[in-house]
This record gives sequence, structure tokens and C-alpha cells, in this order.
Amino acid sequence: MTPPDRLGAQLIKLGLGEGAAGVYCRMLESEPVSAHPALNELVDAGLALPSGTEGAGYVPANPSEALTALTTRRQAELHDARIAVQTAYRTFRRAHSGIPHAQDLLEVITGEAIVPRLQHLVTLVRHQVRRLDSPPYFSGGHRNLLEEEQLQRGISYRCVYSGASLGDPGYFAGNIVPCLRAGEQARLLPELPVKLTLYDDRAATIALTIRETDRNQSIVIVRPCSLFSALEGLFETSWAAAIPLDQHGQASGQPIRPIERDLLILLAAGSKDDEIAAELGISRRTLFRYLENLMGRAGVSSRFQLGVFAAHNGWL
Repeated sequence: MTPPDRLGAQLIKLGLGEGAAGVYCRMLESEPVSAHPALNELVDAGLALPSGTEGAGYVPANPSEALTALTTRRQAELHDARIAVQTAYRTFRRAHSGIPHAQDLLEVITGEAIVPRLQHLVTLVRHQVRRLDSPPYFSGGHRNLLEEEQLQRGISYRCVYSGASLGDPGYFAGNIVPCLRAGEQARLLPELPVKLTLYDDRAATIALTIRETDRNQSIVIVRPCSLFSALEGLFETSWAAAIPLDQHGQASGQPIRPIERDLLILLAAGSKDDEIAAELGISRRTLFRYLENLMGRAGVSSRFQLGVFAAHNGWL
């Protein structure tokens, strides 16, 4: 049986006063209560009723319906409180903004404030993250343990990587592959127009691409509006045009070895020969041997034809 002090604490969480919670626990433990200031609160909450014996006072009622009512009332109060806080915050923002309403939709974050805001946004995700991934990486491009943990909890990730993402030294093996193996759905395009992340249907962040990083370091947070809808369309269009990557980061059941598949991915990303060789840890001569062997097995005579064949025959 739940100890009286713990039961009382749970009743208080549901909105019952401390005195009423204590009286209810006493009623469960011993005998009817005939006089106490908190009895009216228990009766109103449906947790106490007359015993039926004259002068015997009140006894505890079956708590099923009463606790359901208390829980519903508490949820309604929390909902009202949340709305009140959000309304007060919007009023504050409008009062301190030169452009009323605009900052509710768009917010510019710069410098050291970027990483904490990005972490805050991703921890609020409940259903899905959609991302166009390209350097620079504000967090240094390290392994994304938070994404891996969210994938295990059933949160969906769909990511389109740019060629520059795969060309970033160590990023493919250290960040992308662990996320793929954790269940991330990923695709590849040679270039992406923006760095974009959509957090559920609640917010989006746009960041400058690697070509513009020397001029500024900032992100824009976009709340649901027509621009947000346009960003959703941009992601879905990019996703449809991209080359699928294996969810487990390996060539399971495919007639090529993992290193050959990684080579094809880097090739499709537009990486140069020296960059591919460095990323795979092989010499240029070995790289050309791999390419010659792959083109021979595919029955093609150019790298472009090899890329088309790989995309249409499950080699990527």
C-alpha cells in the first residue's frame, strides 16, 4: 500500500489542498471523520461522502471518478496557465519590438547564442526532424548523440546531405554513419541552397552556407507562416531529387563492398579524386583501380554512367 505521506503528495499534485489530502489519508487508514475544515473540499472533490450512519461523519468515496475529475481539472488549469504565460510573453515581445508581430515569426540569432538555441529547439521535438545538411557546423561536426537517442525513442529524422558534408574530413564516418545506423533516413545532393532544419511543424532554422560563412555567422528562426510553408516545400523537393543512402550505412545484400559504396557516395557528392582518396585512406592508384573495377562490373565507360547505374541498381 502507498504510504500516507506519499499518497498525500500525489493528491496535492492533482490540486487538492494539503489539509484535505491529509484528512483523506486518515480516512483511508482508520475511521470516519466527523469534523474538519477540509471536509467540504473533499466532498466537493467527490472524495468523501456521508457514512449513512447518524453522527458517524464521512467516509472515503470510491476514488475512480473523483480522481479522473481532479486530473481533468488539473490539466485544464495547466493549459490555462500555459496560455496565459504564452500570451504574456507575446505581449512583452511586441512591446519591446520595433515591428509588432514580426518578431513572433522571425528571429535572428548570432555568435555564441547559436548552439544553445539549436540544442533547445531539438530537445523540444516530439515527432520529426527534417534537415538540409551542409557545412559549416556550429557544434564542430562531432557525433550527434542527441539525434541517436531521439531515433531510439521513435523520433523520425530525414536528412539530405550536400557533397560538402561528405567531403568534410571525418564527418561522414564520425557523424553521418552512426546516425544512419541508428535509423536516420538520408539522401544526397551535390549542392544545397541553404542549411535548413525543420523541427516538427513548429519551427525552422536557416543558416548561411559554407560559401557565405566568412561574411557572417548567424541563423534565422522561422515560426509557422507562409515562409515556413515554403521552406517545407524546399525540403520535400530536395528530398525527392536526392539519391537515397542506405539506412545502415553499409552495403548489406549489395554486390559491392562497403569501401566501394563509400567511394560512390563521395563521387556522387562531387568530391575530387584527392579528397576521396584522403577520406577513404587509400592512394590515388588504388582509387583508380576501384573505379576501373566498378565501371567494368557495371558495363559503363564513364564516371557519370557509373553514377547513374549505381543510383538505379541499389549500389548507393
